[in-house]
Amino acid sequence: MALPTNTYTRYSAGTNVREDLIEKITLTNPTQTPVISSFGRDTAEQNYHEWQRDNLRAANKDNAALDGDDATGSAKTAPTRVANHCQIFQDTIVVSGRAEKVKKAGMKSAMAYYKAKAYKELQRDMEAALLSDNPAVAGSAGVAPKAGGLGVMIYTNAFHGGAGATAAHTSAAPTTAVTAGTNRAFSEPLLKTAVQATYTASGEVPERLYMSPYHKGVFSAFTGIAANRVDLGKSKSTQGSIVAGADLYVSDFGTIEIVPHYLMAGSTNVFGINAEYGDAVYLRGFESSPLGKSGDNEKVQVLADATFRLTSEMAQFKIANLTPA
Repeated sequence: MALPTNTYTRYSAGTNVREDLIEKITLTNPTQTPVISSFGRDTAEQNYHEWQRDNLRAANKDNAALDGDDATGSAKTAPTRVANHCQIFQDTIVVSGRAEKVKKAGMKSAMAYYKAKAYKELQRDMEAALLSDNPAVAGSAGVAPKAGGLGVMIYTNAFHGGAGATAAHTSAAPTTAVTAGTNRAFSEPLLKTAVQATYTASGEVPERLYMSPYHKGVFSAFTGIAANRVDLGKSKSTQGSIVAGADLYVSDFGTIEIVPHYLMAGSTNVFGINAEYGDAVYLRGFESSPLGKSGDNEKVQVLADATFRLTSEMAQFKIANLTPA
């Protein structure tokens, strides 16, 4: 059907139609930091942060003394002193005078918007560093310092494939890189071995198991979950639910919450974490500082200067060298 002659349509109105742009900007990326959020928070006084650890001697079932016998002192050892380096997580925002002044959709101030966005990005950077195998780096005039991640801090209960290994961190900072190993599939026997070893070493099992989305799918296919596939509902009018996953693992030594982590996509590690013994330690908390003007713009640096601490690495475990996908 043809339009009437000289009909003024939307396609003719090219110069006087207002745009339809909502007053909102949606961040499409996840911003959660579940590991650091579960850790404690503390303050550092130096960029080289230290703490002490000690172990009880082995239990002695034959510790029996003679009645009236003289007492002899037993040998004692000093606590071990370990450390981690603080890392400066930063971003610098530069906004021109015009960009700040003009009327914008979804924001009043470009500087305020990008500062708020940068804080979220730095939090994700910290979470990624904590979940990494990054060895600690002291830093120098030409080298940025780095905090050691969980991959180098957990060594007692570290389970590798092939020749993979994690160096013991019994003094100073964990500066030795993880030795590469041979990848293998994530399996329930590997998980059971790690849980039992951690319980034997610490008397506890980790509260949470952090893993990649892929490894979460592998976990949900473990044999113990296979039978729980369909919920028939309470009545004919209630539809059944297909149970294709699990978020708790009931081991012989305790229950562990399973947490898939978006920042671990592609990771070859699975971490068993007891957050009671973990802390994020800040030399400088999240802060912003205006920088000197050099023209028609405004510069602001946002940063956090922080490191990570495990007061008991024996209460954690790491299953490494897993097939990433």
